Amino acid sequence: MSKARRMFQLFITTLAVLILPYSYEALTPTRNSEPPPITAIITIKTTPESVVSVTGFFSRLREEDRRKSFTIATTAAGLSLGERVEGLELRDPQGNPIAFRKMGPGEYLAEREINQWSYTIALSSAADPRTAAHASWIKGDVGILMLREILPEFGPLRRTSAWINLVSPAGLSVEGLRPLNIALFGGSLPQVPGGKWYGTDDEAVALLGTGWRNRRIASLPEVELMMSSQWLFSDEEAERMVSEVYKEYTKLFRQDPLSGARISLAKFPRDVKPGDWEAETRGNNVTIISSDMPFKTQSLQRLHEQLRHELFHLWIPNGVNLTGNYDWFYEGFALYQSLKLAVALNRIRFEDFLDTLSRAHTIDNAQSQRISLIQASTNRFGGSNTQVYARGMLVAFLTDLTMLERSKGKRSVEDLLKDLYVKHRKPTEPTDGNRAVTEMLKTRADAGSIVEKYIAGAQKIDWTNELGAVGIEDSDPGPLTSLRVKEKLNGGQKAILDKLGYNNWRKLSGPSK
Repeated sequence: MSKARRMFQLFITTLAVLILPYSYEALTPTRNSEPPPITAIITIKTTPESVVSVTGFFSRLREEDRRKSFTIATTAAGLSLGERVEGLELRDPQGNPIAFRKMGPGEYLAEREINQWSYTIALSSAADPRTAAHASWIKGDVGILMLREILPEFGPLRRTSAWINLVSPAGLSVEGLRPLNIALFGGSLPQVPGGKWYGTDDEAVALLGTGWRNRRIASLPEVELMMSSQWLFSDEEAERMVSEVYKEYTKLFRQDPLSGARISLAKFPRDVKPGDWEAETRGNNVTIISSDMPFKTQSLQRLHEQLRHELFHLWIPNGVNLTGNYDWFYEGFALYQSLKLAVALNRIRFEDFLDTLSRAHTIDNAQSQRISLIQASTNRFGGSNTQVYARGMLVAFLTDLTMLERSKGKRSVEDLLKDLYVKHRKPTEPTDGNRAVTEMLKTRADAGSIVEKYIAGAQKIDWTNELGAVGIEDSDPGPLTSLRVKEKLNGGQKAILDKLGYNNWRKLSGPSK
């Protein structure tokens, strides 16, 4: 019998009591609760190659949870993770082997209902470095374990909770998972040599290895900064940046995100060019994988940019109960708010703010096959990512101009973001994201024409009137957009430009040190 099969049989033998429906009460602290959908043992091996062996079963046997299909993620953020699964075995609720067919990368169809499973996944140092913030890897004394790409998918559009026993080699520490108190379950969860039980879900990100430094931020007890490697900036400088950006967004949304935040900052597991970075925010986990810049000032500027964008996502979309593909909003408005915050904190000049918007307009204007932003979001990782980001940011800018101009500077895009968060903050009932956002744009931002033309529609953005109303113009009549502030401004235009941050450099002493 193979080693993998012996391990599988041992798992089934020791967990047999958990599989039977009548034992559910022994697993749960109260009579009315249920075990999570998935229970699994995840064994990490680092020699001779880094792999995880996953053995588990679907804990729930309700009719709606019965399945013959079995899926393990092979893409993350639209990037291919390759053919990672090896040695897959599927079994029915009685533990009998099930024949299955491979339908595509990571997708399998069994002849009978699946209950138990085992497989192995390689944890490489990311052949494609762009996957490093989105998928699991280990290199040396630093690694990241993304549960979403390790556990099987339980169902579409459903967050999957799990009990996992993580078995790691001696000396490989694990941070970021919530230990499961076995005493609460009558001791019925078996002890696994070298392992520890955790209660988790598919948004969890475990940090592996001894190469992480835990930086608790004194002024923000709900925020944890985890760093690895050495950077041109100090840990204290990174802490101050996290604190600054986090506090600004807390002020904007009027409250902290639901579960605080853990920001993990690491370098790529392989060589990349200076300035490259990838990031992802899952639940309250912000993962930033980056290379350093040639000079310290550039590295600090890049870190601030990364934090401004990714920390926004702790509130939107992760803190609201909005469903569906409305990426154009939470990515486009995150980009715009990041820009606006950079001006407010004197991280960039107002000219840089306009230059970024100019480039986005040039990119969007050059699109030959135009589709609506709503359509682009459904195909974001199939070729529409640029439209989602570029036009989404332009729509955010137009919304801001519209709100500022029509309210005479009393309301801005920040008010829209705060209102959306307060109305749809979890645990409110789920609402379709596109419908919720477009309705709010129409009713609270007076931006019905923006919705019709550029969000639900696919027209090229014509912003001459909106720009003129606030004292901005396009100085280049050709295909390259070049925004600038007009030389002669009236009082109303000056007031709105001031709200956009035009004169922030006069008010602040300079960038934080």
